[in-house]
Amino acid sequence: MRTQYDTLLVTVDGPIVEVLLNRPAKRNAINFAMVREFNAVLAEAKYDRGVRVVTVCGEGKVFSAGHDLADVKGVAEARERGVPHPEVDPLLPEVPMRSWYFPKPLIAGVHGFVGPEALKTIATFDFVLAARGTRFSYEQARVRTSAPGGNPLVFLLPMRVWKKLILMGGWFSAEQALDFHFVQRVVAEADLRAEVRAWAEHLAGMPSGDVQIAKQGIHRQYELMGMLSMEMLHNRLPPLPADAADAAGQFWGEVEPGGDVRAALAARDAGVDPTVTQV
Repeated sequence: MRTQYDTLLVTVDGPIVEVLLNRPAKRNAINFAMVREFNAVLAEAKYDRGVRVVTVCGEGKVFSAGHDLADVKGVAEARERGVPHPEVDPLLPEVPMRSWYFPKPLIAGVHGFVGPEALKTIATFDFVLAARGTRFSYEQARVRTSAPGGNPLVFLLPMRVWKKLILMGGWFSAEQALDFHFVQRVVAEADLRAEVRAWAEHLAGMPSGDVQIAKQGIHRQYELMGMLSMEMLHNRLPPLPADAADAAGQFWGEVEPGGDVRAALAARDAGVDPTVTQV
């Protein structure tokens, strides 16, 4: 398997492929390049008979801040001009992310912070293990930089939790994630990668064909319950209303040239009580 990537560190260790999101200076923000590279890893791993499990963790202080807002700003500007975006529009109407159709087990080990796009990404994984103190955040919803519909998280979180995230720009802790069964374990950060490895080794020791058939059968059941329609709904929603579009425009106006979003995030969070927005 190919292991050299710009945004990922990939190690093949026997039947286990270990992937590290590797943009620590950008808090592992998911840009279009990372999406392309992760899809390439899955495409190779799918057909490599020696691979039985793929794990994903994050390099640096956090798992992932979410979508790279510099990329999102580019999409917003294209929409404002009424022109297609070269990275996004060729994918529409989209179906669930490629990870949903990956037949082998996918395990995420998350720590520090998990932003909206990262939350959506791991929603299609089979297992998620978290470090204590991890913050699962949808706080970007406060400025409505994108429409909220069409998200697999509605199948994984209680309805009022989802409403708190979307309507108030909320967040929840690792311990709450465990209560929701969104994650399967909460461990000390120092133990996270070892725990992920232990789960991967257990799965790698099971009959791979049986595991793949069982996983695909479960996924087809969720598709019958509306998973495909849910994902495609995102692309059928009406444009943002004027007040939401104004708030989004103000946010993008705070983003510095080169994609520095610190001032924009500070303005977004000014006056917000995190004890109120916590689920």
